[in-house]
Amino acid sequence: MTGFSVIVVVLIFASIIILSSRFFYSMELQAVTRRLTKSHGFQILKLDYSFEQIVYFVSLPTNIPMIKNAKQEDVVIKLDYRDPLFPRLLGIKIYIKTDTKHIILAYLPIKDFRLPALDQILEQGKIDEQEYLKISTYKLMHQTTLEQISDEVYKQIQVGRNRKRSM
Repeated sequence: MTGFSVIVVVLIFASIIILSSRFFYSMELQAVTRRLTKSHGFQILKLDYSFEQIVYFVSLPTNIPMIKNAKQEDVVIKLDYRDPLFPRLLGIKIYIKTDTKHIILAYLPIKDFRLPALDQILEQGKIDEQEYLKISTYKLMHQTTLEQISDEVYKQIQVGRNRKRSM
């Protein structure tokens, strides 16, 4: 009986570690970002970024009926992590959610998510690559940024690049 109890306790412990690792990863990103934004005098939500590095897997605008007829709320963003035990964000996957399946529309790798204001601070040597990556990862994971990316992807699949939506 004690052997079984040990196995159960080990499994529970491992499950808790794995399930809480993403939470602690995001807490670390938030702490580093707060410290660096205070010391360099910028606000994370006011940092500009570009949508140009999003890689689309469908032509823009698309004529695929399942995607073309989708609603804004059907656009779903999932964070793409590297490892469940020691998570690290690799990028975000953008899907269209249908009744039967998820259709991948686009992907934005974290290495391509650049923030011009941070690029300047990095070039001045005030932060290093690791700090840059942590700040940009936190910015990408922020709910406001994810909503803006979702809006942009929806607009792109509806009207394409460099076109205005006809109403």
